[in-house]
Amino acid sequence: MKTVLKTNLFFICLTFLLCFGISAVSYGQAVVAVDPEESPSPSVGQQLTIQLKISNGRNVAGYDIGVNFDTSALRYVSAANGNYLPSGAFFAPPQVSAGKVTVTATSVSGAALGNSGTLASVTFQVVSVKKSTLRLTDVILSDSNARSLSVRTRNGMVIEGGGGAKWDANSDGQVNVLDLVLVAKSLGTSNARADINGDGRVNVLDLVTVAQHLGETVGGTPPPVVTPPVVTPPKPATRITTPIDGRTMALIPAGEFQMGSNDPESNANEQPVHTVYVDAFYMDTHEVTNLDYKRFVLANPQWQKSRIPSSLQNLKHDRAYLQSWNGNDYPMGKANHPVVDVGWNAAVAYSKWAGKRLPTEAEWEKAARGGKAGLKYPWGNTISTANANYGQRWDGKSILTRRVGSYTANGYGLYDMAGNVWEWCLDAHDKDFYFSSPPRNPLSDVNTIANIDLLNDINATHRTIHRGGSYSDSAPHLRVSTRASRSSTKAVYPYIGFRCVKDVTP
Repeated sequence: MKTVLKTNLFFICLTFLLCFGISAVSYGQAVVAVDPEESPSPSVGQQLTIQLKISNGRNVAGYDIGVNFDTSALRYVSAANGNYLPSGAFFAPPQVSAGKVTVTATSVSGAALGNSGTLASVTFQVVSVKKSTLRLTDVILSDSNARSLSVRTRNGMVIEGGGGAKWDANSDGQVNVLDLVLVAKSLGTSNARADINGDGRVNVLDLVTVAQHLGETVGGTPPPVVTPPVVTPPKPATRITTPIDGRTMALIPAGEFQMGSNDPESNANEQPVHTVYVDAFYMDTHEVTNLDYKRFVLANPQWQKSRIPSSLQNLKHDRAYLQSWNGNDYPMGKANHPVVDVGWNAAVAYSKWAGKRLPTEAEWEKAARGGKAGLKYPWGNTISTANANYGQRWDGKSILTRRVGSYTANGYGLYDMAGNVWEWCLDAHDKDFYFSSPPRNPLSDVNTIANIDLLNDINATHRTIHRGGSYSDSAPHLRVSTRASRSSTKAVYPYIGFRCVKDVTP
């Protein structure tokens, strides 16, 4: 009689679960899930790696995913981009705070072709063997135009290993319907906790095994664990010197700021004002100088003046590449002036040579504000020639730059973030970008900026952002929120230079 009741109960539960207990797939939404859904905890000191997988994805070109974890059980170690986004995707340094790690990546070559795959992997070190939840928060999927896509999430669980019979799937000390539920929901997976017979796959045989032991009590006490002290990762240095170009860089801390302006002098493309979060990064304290750029062209002959293709020697502004130089040397007395007449492609090439990159527009504005909110300029709301090099009457020939660092630095220790020369940014021009930009680490038109051949790519439609104003501009152009753009491949300009940034690595 007892056997009959167990069997009937098993089939009643199985029918109920198969009909109603397994969630239906929402075909209109992508699903981001922790895989495996349940991970048996290794012993203290060992590592545990989980994957963030996507299914039912369409037109996905970027992701931003937060993973909350129990710091009394796990310590974050590292994270890596997966194989879902196209090769070459920009993977930002993971942002780690108390009990949360955020991973972010953006494709520079369009949306992913497949519907499923691994977005990223995250590795933890076990601090204490205990049951804990891996909860997905603030999950954003975006398409190639930086528009958010519909998404739902599935959390994961770290479970204790050992301590009881295998058929007590949820380790609560009792073999009951809850164990059947766990196994039924794991059908077709390789969930180790639900794989009762250990054949590597959860199937009906595992359900049968649990049903045969319904009502049993499982004994055993898990062994005590020793919790080592939590090691806090060292804070990044506030100043670094990069080895290739020998330049000093300042740390720009991670955080939110208000991007844009409602000032009466602001332009339409500076609106709406919106909140943006930017990961920590390093930025050159000074603009790249003639001396810095000379080192680059001497180390990279393909970028020397005599080697530049003829298509770049007759530019629409009638200025040859670095025409103010004598051969591949800068004018006498101008070693520490910002290099100009350098196109966006050349600036990107220099950045790569130095192990850096150009700043995104959001990074540039956050850095220019110097940690101060609501100001027009890096130093305040008024301006004079004591603050910056601007407002000079340009005769169309002379280059009126001044030695870098001639004025007071801003709150982050950056010089000449207003005036002297405009500075190239990484973003392609999009006057309406502020209406649809993602809230974290925005980058405009990632497909356009994915130049494969920097030396020969002459695309007349490619316009990129530059920021900061120059020696020949009026005061409104020097505001921290002012946006401007120029053709990045059909001309060079005697009033545009650049500086570089570098990601902060854990």
